[in-house]
Amino acid sequence: MRIIEPITITEAMMLTSNVAETDAPAWDAAASYSAGDPEADIAADRVVRGHAIYQAVAASTGCDPLADAASAFWVRRGATNRWRAFDRLISDPVTQSGDITYRLQPGRRVDAIAFFGVSAASIRITVTDPADGVTYDRTHGLVDNSAVTDWWSYFFEPVIIVDHDVSEGIPAYTGTQIDITLSSDGLTEVGQIVLGQSQVLGETLTETGIGLADFSAKDRDDFGNFVIVPRPYSDATKFHFSFPTGDARRIRKILAGLRAIPAVYYAGDETGRFGTTVYGFFQDFWIPLTTAVSFGNLEVEGLT
Repeated sequence: MRIIEPITITEAMMLTSNVAETDAPAWDAAASYSAGDPEADIAADRVVRGHAIYQAVAASTGCDPLADAASAFWVRRGATNRWRAFDRLISDPVTQSGDITYRLQPGRRVDAIAFFGVSAASIRITVTDPADGVTYDRTHGLVDNSAVTDWWSYFFEPVIIVDHDVSEGIPAYTGTQIDITLSSDGLTEVGQIVLGQSQVLGETLTETGIGLADFSAKDRDDFGNFVIVPRPYSDATKFHFSFPTGDARRIRKILAGLRAIPAVYYAGDETGRFGTTVYGFFQDFWIPLTTAVSFGNLEVEGLT
């Protein structure tokens, strides 16, 4: 199994994007703002500050939403549409009609990129080195044809679009420019884009399993009828893997560094069809050590 240790995308790393940051007017230190209803969708009392959307909950003038004392005047509603791809929330995606593009220069080694909450026909990644030019250019189609087994299924099976993808083998130079394009003919979405370095923990074994935790409310009314309130769900994966016992200290150090950081956990290259790829936190980690080869168990809960 493998993990991708994520890097935090900063303003300096994002060179360009075709997603406009026009969710609300920019905060103006000289403007007077009045309180709005936090539950209402009213743009007049909202501002953009630090690539996030804030809503006024009390009258103020000159109170910076980013200041320590701003909580009495502003409530953060989330990242702007452009920056939702990097806010660690899959359920609040970037949305745009047509293509979504990002041009990034991380300034750090990146050899893997993962995408979650995707609604697109394809993803193209191009890596350009200042000296060598284009060193990587690959397009991944996101149509799942696994249910197509004959002519009948070709014509009548519904089209299934994969909602996540992992690209490995990206040239890991520190000064490269990375161009990402998500394409579709209609509304394109992406919940999260995770860039980082992929590391091997061990060999994924049978008994690895997948599941989900549903947060929807399912109750009965006084007449016995079900009342269902749909809510988000999170993916869950239990990895069972083997590794040389001598790697135990290295693996524990890697996981210790990720104990409070969401990361990408997956079975390995070209294993997306198994549904084991998950972006989230590990909940349980235990390795009974043996002489030569040890077997680990890792339970990961995905972010919503």
